[in-house]
Amino acid sequence: MAMVGLFLIVNNEGSSASSSNNHAVGILYGLSAAVFYAGVILMNKFIRNLSGFETTLVQLLVSAIVLLPYVYTKDTMGFSGVNFESLIFILILGVVHTGIAYFLYFTSLQELKGQTIAVLSYLDPISAVIIAAIFLGESMGFIQMIGGSLILGATFLSERLDSGN
Repeated sequence: MAMVGLFLIVNNEGSSASSSNNHAVGILYGLSAAVFYAGVILMNKFIRNLSGFETTLVQLLVSAIVLLPYVYTKDTMGFSGVNFESLIFILILGVVHTGIAYFLYFTSLQELKGQTIAVLSYLDPISAVIIAAIFLGESMGFIQMIGGSLILGATFLSERLDSGN
């Protein structure tokens, strides 16, 4: 049910012919993101006897090491436009939106079962679509609303059935 909902959310009927040429690249990025996400979840399950803060530091360090080769292969990175205001925004983004969010996420992962984590991960795409519709003015069609309802329904049913055991 959640997979069907996910498919309905990401299926964009209004895509142009030029954007359809990038489907293979998008699928490749999606699959690699899924592999890395699964690696994060598995790595977090094997990290024992560390606090949520220490787990967050380990995860961020491993993420930086994994991304380092990609960053060095791109020639477009430059620091000439970085000023004090930009540094403040980068620090806010890094500490609040990444550090604190990861701290809360990894602390909760230690307390949840794998099934619950998997089902709750389906909430990412629906929240992205809703936030994009509210704050970015992107269109959210009827099919995407049905997909979101299926994801929320699957999440509810999974948690409801799991708590009944």
